[in-house]
Amino acid sequence: MPDRPPFVSVIVPTHNRRESLVACLNGLLAQDYPSDRFEIHVVHNWSDDGTDAAVAAIAQTTAVPIHYARRNGRGPAPSRQFGAQAAIGSVLAFVDDDCVPLPGWITAGVAGFGTATGFVQGATYPNPAHRRRIFEKTVHIPAPSPWFETCNIFYLTEAFQAVQGFTGPFGDLFYGEDTDLGRRVLAAGYVAGFAPDAVVYHDITAQSVRRWLMECWHLRNIPMLVRRWPGLRDALFLRIFLNRQTAAFDLGLLGLLSVPLTGTWGLLAFVPFFFVRMLEPGRYRNPVVVALRAAFGLPRSAVTFAALVTGSLRHGSLRAGGIVL
Repeated sequence: MPDRPPFVSVIVPTHNRRESLVACLNGLLAQDYPSDRFEIHVVHNWSDDGTDAAVAAIAQTTAVPIHYARRNGRGPAPSRQFGAQAAIGSVLAFVDDDCVPLPGWITAGVAGFGTATGFVQGATYPNPAHRRRIFEKTVHIPAPSPWFETCNIFYLTEAFQAVQGFTGPFGDLFYGEDTDLGRRVLAAGYVAGFAPDAVVYHDITAQSVRRWLMECWHLRNIPMLVRRWPGLRDALFLRIFLNRQTAAFDLGLLGLLSVPLTGTWGLLAFVPFFFVRMLEPGRYRNPVVVALRAAFGLPRSAVTFAALVTGSLRHGSLRAGGIVL
């Protein structure tokens, strides 16, 4: 008689996203994994939007246990920690409330574990059923990521507990907590895995211009991460810049500062920035939209620059190795 598959506890933190959460739960209930071998924990950081009633209604329609908990916490990390502490599975599967897991998600995630594997990342794509927007929020993780985003990841419960989960200096922070958790698990002697068939579709959500710009402010935690985990520098562009876009913006900024000496020729230093922005692969086909996003990328990159400089000044120094640009 073949061994039964491991019992999986799926943990979904949620806040003020009732409709997205319903789609997420429906995706979980459509899994091809045995229904008696997984449970769902919905941890609701309280919002008076009918989420509690929606979860109760869905729970009545399925044999899969759906546990609901209401909290008045701060951010998703404490909610994930709360759900993990209540879970009984040997595998903890984390997915966000604005993600829809495809039917083979749990099966593929569990299959990704091997000897000494502490966690397995899945692939995350923008939901193809949603319209792309100029100002939007979504996630695209088609390959292994050094940031270990918790929107789609499976942890061996043993490994999660070995490092006490979402605790430490990032335990209450909103951004970087998932990277810190993964790094602590690796430091404990486990290895990372990736399951390309453990797919979730992430919502494409319209945002106001202000929110679209200010979302980059969360990046101020990255210098703290780099100072804590110097190996993250391998994921940075030239080991200093967050990515090619921030490097191109910094070059343009230097050109702008040189205008008193070079005249308007200094502004040509921004050309690489627009080139990088307009080469975003496969996102937009309308050249007008591409040009608009390239233009609006300037103030967004300015916010990113301010966030990284603020974080570098606060959490790092040249000696401490926390500088990120």
